[in-house]
Amino acid sequence: MYSMLCKKRFTTENIPDLTGKVAIVTGGNTGIGYIIARELSRKNAHVFIATRNKERGEGAVEKIKNETGNNQVEFLHLDLISLKLVKQSAENFLSKNLPLHILINNAGVMATPWSLTEDGIQDQFGVNYVGHFLFTMTLLPKIEASTPSRIVNMGSEAHRYAYTGVEFDKINQEDAQSAFQRYCASKVAMILFTESLSKRLEGKEVYVNSAHPGFVATEISRGPISTYGFIADISFRFANMFSD
Repeated sequence: MYSMLCKKRFTTENIPDLTGKVAIVTGGNTGIGYIIARELSRKNAHVFIATRNKERGEGAVEKIKNETGNNQVEFLHLDLISLKLVKQSAENFLSKNLPLHILINNAGVMATPWSLTEDGIQDQFGVNYVGHFLFTMTLLPKIEASTPSRIVNMGSEAHRYAYTGVEFDKINQEDAQSAFQRYCASKVAMILFTESLSKRLEGKEVYVNSAHPGFVATEISRGPISTYGFIADISFRFANMFSD
């Protein structure tokens, strides 16, 4: 719907040649992440698709190779539900002794039924923010050594509905917020992290941005549908009629 109201200012054709650049896209096996990974590959980047499902991740790798003709596309196991595995994933990448020019923290969940990560953190806050925080900070020395480089954190206009901000003392209280409010709070945290990291890296040629993708038909609707059922399903089906 947003694209119908606003003139497009940037398309994939505007992406410059990325020969020699290395990128990681979390959640790159499907939806927005898949398109990002595909288009970076189309521009000759060496792309790692970081996701927890090995079968789907490797399937996306092969599909992108076939679509773009770029064979420098790889699967990187990343399970944001476990901080141990998050750190292991980052260290597995670092062990390859490659530079890292682009990190796109795209993976996420939305309005899921209540659950905790393996580390006992409310799942939306743990996956959308804490996991990506650890992944980014573990990779940061490599990103700083690969300048000019860029970090893009997937945000959401939903952060505007987190009226009380991030209430850290209530994150793990099941009845403190609705499923959607928990999602909004996780996006506030990600935006605050973006702003803080951007200030910390000012003048170092590491550019940190947060992006709101607009309304796009992706698998993230699984969370709201699981939580709210039929109403959410109908709402997403209607909204998807107006998405790109």
